[in-house]
This record gives sequence, C-alpha cells and structure tokens, in this order.
Amino acid sequence: MSLSKQLLVLISLIFLIVFSVSFYLSMSNIRNYLEVESEIHVQDTATSLGLSMSPHMADEDDPILRTMMNAIFDMGYYKEMRLENVDGETLVQLNNPVQMEGVPDWLIRMLPLKTATAQTEISSGWNISGMLYVSSNPSYGYLKLYEQAKETLLYSIIVFVGAFVLLMLVLRLTLKPLKAIQKQANDISSGNFVKLDKLPWTAEVRHVAQSMNGMSQKIGDTIGRLNNRLDALNDSLQRDNLTRLLNQVTFGVDVKRALATGETGYVFYFKFDDLAAISRDKGNKEADRLLRDFAEMLTQVVADKGNAYRLYGSEFALLTELSDADSATALAEQLKTATQALAAKYQLEDMLHSGIVFFDKTSEYDRLMPAMVEAYEQARNIGENAYFIKQNSISSMSEQQWRDAINHVIRYNSLEITFTAEAYNYQGPTPQKVMQEAFTVVKDEQGQSLSIGTFFSVAQEFNLAEELDKTIVNKIITTMENQHIDSAITINLSMVSVSSSSFRQWIKTRLEQTAIDNYKLAFSVTAYAAAKDLDAFDSFSRYIESLGATVLLKRYSADIIAIDRLREMHIDYIRLARDLTHNILGNASKADFLELIQEVCSLIEVRVLAESVEADEDFDKVKQAGIYGISR
Repeated sequence: MSLSKQLLVLISLIFLIVFSVSFYLSMSNIRNYLEVESEIHVQDTATSLGLSMSPHMADEDDPILRTMMNAIFDMGYYKEMRLENVDGETLVQLNNPVQMEGVPDWLIRMLPLKTATAQTEISSGWNISGMLYVSSNPSYGYLKLYEQAKETLLYSIIVFVGAFVLLMLVLRLTLKPLKAIQKQANDISSGNFVKLDKLPWTAEVRHVAQSMNGMSQKIGDTIGRLNNRLDALNDSLQRDNLTRLLNQVTFGVDVKRALATGETGYVFYFKFDDLAAISRDKGNKEADRLLRDFAEMLTQVVADKGNAYRLYGSEFALLTELSDADSATALAEQLKTATQALAAKYQLEDMLHSGIVFFDKTSEYDRLMPAMVEAYEQARNIGENAYFIKQNSISSMSEQQWRDAINHVIRYNSLEITFTAEAYNYQGPTPQKVMQEAFTVVKDEQGQSLSIGTFFSVAQEFNLAEELDKTIVNKIITTMENQHIDSAITINLSMVSVSSSSFRQWIKTRLEQTAIDNYKLAFSVTAYAAAKDLDAFDSFSRYIESLGATVLLKRYSADIIAIDRLREMHIDYIRLARDLTHNILGNASKADFLELIQEVCSLIEVRVLAESVEADEDFDKVKQAGIYGISR
C-alpha cells in the first residue's frame, strides 16, 4: 500500500474515532438536556393544571375536571394524565400511546430517554382533595434527538469530505517529490545520474532530495573518473609502446570486423628484411628511432585512407578501404617513395618490402596472413623496397557457392548447434555455471566446416541474414528443449535482425511457444555491430527486456562503445574481448582495466563475462577482479 493511502486510511480512522466519541457525547448531552427539560415541563404542567382544578375538586363528579385535563392533554406532549382523589381512587385518566415513527431503533437503543413523571397535590380550602400525575411523551424527545443526529451527521460528512479532498491535495503536493525521488533512484540504479532541479518545499523531503542529489553527483563523478582511466588504459592496451601505432591484437580485431561486415579493401604488410642487422650495426637506440620514424611516415602518408599497425618487432600493417587496384597501386607507390627516402636518411639500401592483399566479403581470415606473407616474399624477388599486390581472392569458395550453401541451410535446417564457452561464477564456495554460448556449425557438401564469419557476412550481402537468424534461433531453442539445458545461453544475432520489426514479432511468437524460461536466453550482438546503430540496438534491448529475456554485448572494449554509454543501453551482460584477459601479467594495464570495468559495471548493474581464459595466472587475475562469469 502506498504512503498516501496509508496516511489517508490512518487519518480517516482517527477522524472516525474522534467523530464517534464526539457524536456520542453530543447526543448524550442533548438527551440529558431533553430529559431535564421534559421533567421541568411536566412539573410546570402538573402544578399549573392542579391550581386550575382546585376550585372544582369539591365535587369529584364535576365534568369540568375532565374538560380541563383534555384541553392540556390534547396538545400531545404527554403520555399519561391521572387524577386521583384523597383515597387514591382514579377520577380521570388520559393515555396517549408512544409512537416512534421515523426514529430508527439504533438511536432508541443507543440513547434511551427516561419518561419524566410529575405529581402535584390539589387542595380544596385547607384540605387536600386529590393528586394529579402527569407523564411526558418521549416520542417527541426521540424525534428531536433524531433530527439533531441527522443534522450533526450531515455536517460532519460534509466536513469529512471537504477535509478528505483537502488532505488528498496536500498529500499529492507533499508526496509528489517522493515520486520524483523514486524516479531519480531508479535512474541512478540504471546508471543515469540525474539531479532534481526543483527541490520540494517540505523540509524533511527536501533534505532527502538534497541527499539524493549529492549521492547522484558523487557516483556520477566517480564513474566519470573511472571512465577517463578506462579510456587511457584501453588506449594503452591497443597501441604499441614504441611507435604508438595500433598493435597486432587490434589489427586482428579490425580485420575480422571488416570481413564480418562484408567490406572490400586492401591489406598492406610491411617487414624490415633484417632489423637485427640494423640494430647490430647502428645500435638499438638508432633502430628504435628508425621504427618510430617509419611509423610516423606511415601515418602521414596513409592519413585518412586507413589505419596503421605494428604487428611484431619488424612487421607493420595497413588496413585500407580502397576498393580498386589503381588506388591501391597509387598508395603503394607513394609508400615506396617515402620508404626509399627514409632508407636513404639512415644510409640503408634494401630496407623493407611490402605484400598487399585484396579482400572482400568472401575472404576468410585464416587465409589472410599466409597470403600477406606470400605477397611479401614475392616482393623481395622484385627489387629494393618493392611491393607486390595479390589480387586473387583469399576464399575457398565463390560467391555463388556461398549463396547456395546459405540457402541450403535455411531450406533444410541443416546446421548443427553446439554449446561452448561454459562460463562459471567463482565468487561463491563452489563454481556455478552462469552462461554458455550456442555455436553454429555449418558444413559444405563434402562435410567440411565452413567459416562461420564469412557465412554470415555473405548472408548479409544477399539479404538472407534475417532468415538465417530465424533458422538458427529456432534450432537453438529446439536443441535446448531436447537436451534440457538449464543454464543461460548466448544466442548471436546480426544487426539486420536486430533492426527488423518482423524479426521482433517472430521472436515474440517463438518465445511464447517454448517452455524455456525466457530469462535463460541472452541475445547477443558484437559491440562493433551495435556501435553502428546504437538507437536500433537500444530499441531491441528494451523490446527483449519486455519479453523477459536478456541482452549481451560481446567482444566489448571501451574503444568501440564508451563505458558511460553502456548505462543507457538496457543490456544485462557484456563479454570482454579475448585479448583483455590474455597475458595479464605481461601488461599491468590489463589488470587495472579489468578491476575498473568490473567496478563501473557493478554500479550500472551490468554483468561482465570473460571468455577463453587459458593460463592459470590470467585466470587468477580475472577471478580476483570479481568478474561475474569466466570461461576457460
């Protein structure tokens, strides 16, 4: 029951008690007054009538005696009049039955009126000749009492209704700020650290609002400071310490993103032919300066054409979105010229070579690196600081073959579902399984597994992603039902399905048909894909939340989606990128990053998962950070 209802009930009870006591006392006082008034009235009547009848009592049979009594009795205020002689014999007796018409029984039972009786002696001369008895009729008193009760009740009800309405208005005005404070508390719980600009006028509620504003400000400032530290740590984790270029891990992530989204471009691979010899001849400091100068040159030449990376000691890479061979050749020539100038500066002749590989939506990541090395080796055979462009596709299948494979899976539901990446919570005395990932396995006609990343990329290209997602989700739910899976399951989706209203309606219908607890279904989207359309992702998250299911953001890192943006996205889980939990002892920033992101996510009620934590040293650090779920 709400506070306003409790106060209304309490005040109404108090009013009822006070009114009942006041009403009873008031009616009792009126009753006492009517009884006294009745006694005085019948006594006066008896006295005055007795005096009037005294001259006629000499003759007990005188008819004027009855006439005089009838004249008074007919007024109706008396129950009985009786005239007796000196011997006690009744000479005249008049009776009027008591009639209580219109007076309720409860009033008579609650406030009974005593019948007032008066007597007076009638004298003839010096002798007493008789006695006159007069009794009042209580029906008039009851009627008077009842009218007074009705009037009192009427005005009391009017006062009560008016007071009740006034009380409701006062309570509404008084408690309205509490609703604003409640909304503020919910916003703070959701990660929106808002402040109440309009403070309530009630002193106690005003103090609560000021305290809430202070708490919101402090938590918001804390998360802001944590976000700044996370940004700095995340940037440090992504970059090479010497050249400040993006590192090898970031290169792998970016290439996978490009392939997953069906982008077209060229990958440039650079390698110093003999960096060890340069270090030996010119010294380590000079070799480091050469690498920094090359990184600066690479950044300046590339500009906005792509991102530059340092992979290993002597290996660099460039990821571009150039879509034609002429553009790639022009950039390669420009880089060759700059490289020759840099080599001349350091008095080097054949300093490095580059291999350039074309990729598109059908390309496979596992074939990319060997193709880059192959192109580099061919460049070494061409000449000093030369390059070689490999134009043929790095794919095992043609576009049409991929399309046929996708249609076959959708038509015949021929995919397989396995449950991997079992994540456990290690914070209690015994590990508890909290999440598994549903992994889709697709095979070609020869039974060979196909690259699932390329499979989805091509599906999006041919507008088959939504139908493919429906097929996969349906197969996952069916498999869970058949295998009686009782832990939460991650279900990967494409942004095409996330943005589709028809897919949302389909998923609602499908969830209504299953007996599986919807909360066990965690619909997942990669952070990179979600970042391209955060509004659509947020809308999807709200919709999934209304169905009782959950949402997971996978491969999360702070450079893709800022940590403070998470609090607005209505998600339940984030799963960290694998590199953040690999070789933690070798990079102190990773341990700090894990602790900070866990701290921030606990404040905004988002659970953090870490996947494929292999080394025991890494596992101990991840566990120590308090991560919700860890898979190994």
